[in-house]
Amino acid sequence: ITYLGEGVKNMAPSSGWINAIGQPMGTFYGYKTDGLLTQEDIDSGNYITAGSRQLYPGDIKYVDMDGDGALTTADRTFIGKDVPDITYGFGLSLGYKDFDFNLFGQGVHGAQVYMYMEDAHPFADGAPPREWHKKRWTEENPNPNAAYPRLYPQGQGNYAFNTTTYQSDFWLFSASYFRIKTISLGYTIPKNIVSKWGISNLRVFLSSENPFTFRGDKRMEDYDPETYSSRGAMKIGTRSYNFGVNLSF
Repeated sequence: ITYLGEGVKNMAPSSGWINAIGQPMGTFYGYKTDGLLTQEDIDSGNYITAGSRQLYPGDIKYVDMDGDGALTTADRTFIGKDVPDITYGFGLSLGYKDFDFNLFGQGVHGAQVYMYMEDAHPFADGAPPREWHKKRWTEENPNPNAAYPRLYPQGQGNYAFNTTTYQSDFWLFSASYFRIKTISLGYTIPKNIVSKWGISNLRVFLSSENPFTFRGDKRMEDYDPETYSSRGAMKIGTRSYNFGVNLSF
């Protein structure tokens, strides 16, 4: 963005996005984080409060950007973007005698996607748990760099209102990926054979859509990387395998 109006440097943030001079359209705007809280952090007071809730080991550790000792809207900053630096693709078509091979791949680099509500929190509004929830912080595995914070007991409120939902870079995922979109292998039966059957051309083939996907963020192993930042938008990617016949008389 190079111009927003005379004297305007940025527009008021809305739903975690902001438009500002020098930033891509719809830049993510929120809190910086530094992993998860440890028991040592709690004992030493090495953390800032997030609202009125009591914080525990395994909760998200926010960064006090303005140094006032509290988490306020003044601590928000630019945290990411969903506009890729590079979008690329390629195709390959090969033939040898009666065989043919075709492949198409595409990918992006340098973009991020934001997870929230049903996409981030297990069982929020009936959402299913995801593979990355298994890599959460637990008392048995108190890893301050765990992929997911501690789970909350029901009595401490639900995930729509607890401290993990402060919009932050903890919930930003790398959306970089490379995907084989289509791949096919075919064989055309020689005409001197099929002509005996009253057929002018007969080709059999195997094909697949989305057979291989390589993700920049391992937490997205059961998400479709081509999705976008939106509540409930993180769908599980699908793949298909097909066998077919092209026949002409």
